[in-house]
Amino acid sequence: MRHFQAYELVDELLYNRLGAAACLELFNAEALIALDDFEDFFGRPVMVNNWHTGSALQHRGYRPHAVQVALGTVKDISQHEVGNAFDCTIHDIDAETARQRILENQDHPLLIKITRLEASVPWVHFDLKELPEGVKRIHLFSA
Repeated sequence: MRHFQAYELVDELLYNRLGAAACLELFNAEALIALDDFEDFFGRPVMVNNWHTGSALQHRGYRPHAVQVALGTVKDISQHEVGNAFDCTIHDIDAETARQRILENQDHPLLIKITRLEASVPWVHFDLKELPEGVKRIHLFSA
């Protein structure tokens, strides 16, 4: 990873248990490349988790199944659970503007791995879930 440390992508408990190896063990390698490419595309810092700075965000990268259950968001297997999704905040760009920029440039080489964006949330959720044939290249979904 060029722009991120493991503690930015996993929760405090997992980081304390696995350290820097957490990313290698929990994430799809293509998702980690996509996250670095995402920051390169926007050309500014991207934040996933910030628990390591004393703030509260710690489940916006890898999200264990137990957290999904506690949040009441278990509909099917979350892409966060399989190390294939990130919820991001982009420095000085609001989420809706970022989503529009992604959709307008979806064939850009730095965005080519992204297959889905979550609509109408104050962060940018992207993932690499395999989509069925015939679905738009970047599918906008609501949770």
